[in-house]
Amino acid sequence: MIEIRGLLTMLNFKPKVSMIALSFVLAACSSGVQAAAPSQDQAPGQTAATATPVPTRVVVANKTVAADGELSLVVPEISQGFEQSGKVKTVNVSLGQTVKKGDVLATIEDTALQDAVTDAQLALDLVEANVKQQNAPATEEEIASAQAALNSAYATYNETKAGNSQTDIDAAQRSLDAAWLQYLSSQSSRDMACGTDRGLEDIGCKSAEASYGNAFESWVSARDNYQKLLEPVTQDTLTQAYSSVASAKAKLEALKAGVSEEQAKIDEVQLNQARTTLESAKDDLNDATLVSLCDCVVQEINIAVGATAGTSGAFKFIDLSRLQFKTTNLTELNIATIKVGASATIRLQPYDDQFTGKVSAVLAQSSGTQSGVALYTVLIDLDATDKKLLPGMTGQAEIAID
Repeated sequence: MIEIRGLLTMLNFKPKVSMIALSFVLAACSSGVQAAAPSQDQAPGQTAATATPVPTRVVVANKTVAADGELSLVVPEISQGFEQSGKVKTVNVSLGQTVKKGDVLATIEDTALQDAVTDAQLALDLVEANVKQQNAPATEEEIASAQAALNSAYATYNETKAGNSQTDIDAAQRSLDAAWLQYLSSQSSRDMACGTDRGLEDIGCKSAEASYGNAFESWVSARDNYQKLLEPVTQDTLTQAYSSVASAKAKLEALKAGVSEEQAKIDEVQLNQARTTLESAKDDLNDATLVSLCDCVVQEINIAVGATAGTSGAFKFIDLSRLQFKTTNLTELNIATIKVGASATIRLQPYDDQFTGKVSAVLAQSSGTQSGVALYTVLIDLDATDKKLLPGMTGQAEIAID
């Protein structure tokens, strides 16, 4: 029985409310029906109409399935290592430390890598300088010089093609005759100088002998020159003379036209190769510094300063930003009633708090049996919390079902 004072307070009645009105209220509360107010048309003493009953409120309890389990990682354990082997220079983190994405974990010796970057940069600078020089327009002086060289090559070719003139042949004949006479004179002088009792020991004989030798060589040279002039021009001689013309002409045309399309392609290939080499050297240098790929916790450190680091497994990390509750004893009798997206309340052994989440997956493969009943795994993504949650913590989940 509700106390009158309390009821007055709930209904916000004032102390001067008539006892008649209060009696109507109490009667309605005790009978479970709503009292009908007297009608204005109702005559004094006339019986009131029967009151309409108030419907009873139906309360439906939430349906849930309880399951034991433990926290597990959403992201598998992360392993990191250097891209290349090298002597470890620094290790900047310790076990259990929380690191941010981009934090420097460790470095290896990079002197040789820095030298490789320097060499690659110098090679690229050289290629760029050569290409720039090739692309620079020719000056008037360069074109004039190339034109003069072409004119000279043409003149030589024409002279070669025409053959030796009679004038040249006659001149060569006169030179040969003069050389022969000089040779005979030198021979006579030598015979006279060396015909004394002292013979070859005489100074005059030695001098005459030397003059005789020089005269002989001059005569041989004049003879060869004369015979050469008498020979006809060969095709090889003409070809060689014309090749000089073609070379001089090509150089002049190139100066006037600038860099050809073919040369431009060659230049571009050389530039790309030099740039690729430089970028590769820079990448190698960057790889000497190992940075974290995640916001996570250091789980293992498998390198030390001074040791040689391999290309894998230097560090291992766990990402605690996302955890799941993983059931361990949910039976096949309940699995059909659980749907992805269903809400769940989780209690963990270390805390009195309740944690919330939603079912993210119902694994199709049975995880085993218990007393002849198949067990299945349900994964529940936990909502954000400021509590320190760690993989392996155990507890129980209440999963909402239809």
